[in-house]
Amino acid sequence: MKSLRTLLAGAAVAAALAVTAAPHTAQAVEAAPHGASGSAPALAADGRLHAYYSTWYQNECQSWSTDANWGECKNNAESLWNMRYPGNLDDVWVYYNSNFSGAGRGVYNGAGLPDLSQWQFGSGGAGAGKALWHNIASHRFVNLP
Repeated sequence: MKSLRTLLAGAAVAAALAVTAAPHTAQAVEAAPHGASGSAPALAADGRLHAYYSTWYQNECQSWSTDANWGECKNNAESLWNMRYPGNLDDVWVYYNSNFSGAGRGVYNGAGLPDLSQWQFGSGGAGAGKALWHNIASHRFVNLP
């Protein structure tokens, strides 16, 4: 198990996808490991945002193809993966509060966040600066810069 975690961490560090802290500030993000059996969702786009109860895309809570409040996943997610189809409204903005309010953070199309404790909400509104870990309540699909 320890060697699998080491392998997964190494693969994540080697890959880079983009995610935003604020609408105009980009940061690098860890990517899902390739070929790690059972540790990541399918790499092909499926048009959905996936949220997981555990880190590294384990124990899927739910997935959505439309804007949504997170229901049973609210304040429970430890990882997420944006697998929207490329095109209009393929990025996602996650929110600290239900009904698309409070601080937010953008996640580009195709980006995976294997450990939400490593990422924070941007400034502005309730939850600003807090970790995404167990703090996401809703999301909207958007076009990030």
